Amino acid sequence: MIRTTDPVRRIADLYVAEFAAHEPEAAQAAGLPSPGPLADIGPEWLQRKYALQGEALSALDALPPEAGDPTLRAALRERLERERLLFDTGFTPRLVAGLATPVHLIRYAIEGLTVTADAAGDELVARLEAVPSGVAQYIDALRWSRDAADRFSGTGVAPVRQLDTLADQVQVWVDADWFGSVPIAGAVDAQTRARVRRAADAANVALADLIGVLRDELRPVAPTVDGVGAEVYADLAAAMLGARIDLMDTYAYGWAELERLVTEARNLAAGLGGGTDGDPVRAAARLLDEDARYRLDGVDAIRAWLERRVDETTEALHAAFDLPAGIRNVDCVVAEASTGVVYYTPAPPDGSVPSRIVWTIPSGVPVAATWQEVTSVHHEGLPGHHLQFVVTASSPDLHPWQRHLCHIHGYAEGWAHYAEQLADELGLIRDPAERLGLVLGQIWRSVRIVADIGLHTDWPIPPNPLVSEATWSPELAQRMLVDLALVEPHLAGFEVDRYLGWPGQALAFKVGARLWNDARAARAAADGEKFSLREFHRDALALGPMGLEPLRAQLLGG
Repeated sequence: MIRTTDPVRRIADLYVAEFAAHEPEAAQAAGLPSPGPLADIGPEWLQRKYALQGEALSALDALPPEAGDPTLRAALRERLERERLLFDTGFTPRLVAGLATPVHLIRYAIEGLTVTADAAGDELVARLEAVPSGVAQYIDALRWSRDAADRFSGTGVAPVRQLDTLADQVQVWVDADWFGSVPIAGAVDAQTRARVRRAADAANVALADLIGVLRDELRPVAPTVDGVGAEVYADLAAAMLGARIDLMDTYAYGWAELERLVTEARNLAAGLGGGTDGDPVRAAARLLDEDARYRLDGVDAIRAWLERRVDETTEALHAAFDLPAGIRNVDCVVAEASTGVVYYTPAPPDGSVPSRIVWTIPSGVPVAATWQEVTSVHHEGLPGHHLQFVVTASSPDLHPWQRHLCHIHGYAEGWAHYAEQLADELGLIRDPAERLGLVLGQIWRSVRIVADIGLHTDWPIPPNPLVSEATWSPELAQRMLVDLALVEPHLAGFEVDRYLGWPGQALAFKVGARLWNDARAARAAADGEKFSLREFHRDALALGPMGLEPLRAQLLGG
């Protein structure tokens, strides 16, 4: 891989090459042999990554100011600095948060796959057999973080709420024999089936050990306060966004947006038959859920609608984008699950399977209402995550690190939320019902801003017409999601737990979109009458994933 004369790309090559010796995704991105079935998540590699990031920063510092690829240099520097910042706060070493822990990554490496009678099936069985050692590595990392707490600006052990949440999640996996429930194709022989069973049994034992560590070793020494405090929160938010922001201004912005959007939702609801008394938004939502124009019955109907909407959106986007050739290589999947959300999974670096837009529906209830999910399709599919991912993955000038390994929440989630608003600009929101769905999604993201900042900083709640409380609590944040954004209570509780365990990440959506819009407005002001939305999108996405600070600087030539 290391053939370049560009000094910045050579630094990136060396950096990725060492990652490739520990993480299969990096190896695949670099075109190198996989180091094993699962990524290394042990404490030794955790510490080595921190040192490696420092070495790469020193190498960049030693270069002349104008040497090498300036875009890659800006992107790499920002990410190296902020990844080290995440480590310094203790967030990365102690990581225990819903959907985001290393043990979740182990599960994601297996989820959605089937054991088949071929090389791909053998690889999946090898992953299953590696689960116990991966879980043991995670346990070692959690213990190391606990014992090394003095070196962090935050804590070395996650709060009690996060430990309990993860322990309960993992217990559900064990009780359901999740790893033993991996689908097996009919042609698979008895010997392989026996290997899967033994691997699942060993995985369940390892997960039981993890539950014991969370409950019996870490919980007694874990903090009971969920918030990380304003200073640590500011660092974590900067790392999640790839940009330093004015938190006080952002907090005020979140409240202002919340009031504006709730008013808009109530006005839309009144026009949709929800009335003006009581809770017009919820009344309108009930009517829309039963409206035949938006109601889908059965998995086939849901999948057909999703495929049709993605196709129609793709055609409409030619007005604002130069669409890459691989944009239609995406599967629309309907899966039964308890979450009832839409999400996106990108194709792996080798393209062995296509990207997927997945609509999960509550188990046993294959009924859905499209009015509230159109904006999710735009966020997860086009012009959101799928468009951004395909443009990035198909850009030959980008370094493999940027194409496949540079993951920044503010960039990706900010773009996807910006894409929801852009879809409305482009006429893809077709009627007031779909607009109500869009506004409810924006209310959800606005609650995220004020709740995330408030819960972690303990700042007071300003006087406002939406809530009467003056101080924050997890229960208040959950109630705001349920009452204002119509989030289901169970999901709202999970959301709040996630905010508390993943400080700053909740800002990535609406605050990330705000920063994308700021960059667009600055570019429009600089270009004047020559400004082209198509050219802005082309130039912005061609830069590849990076922190939102260097993105703005690169777009404006500064």
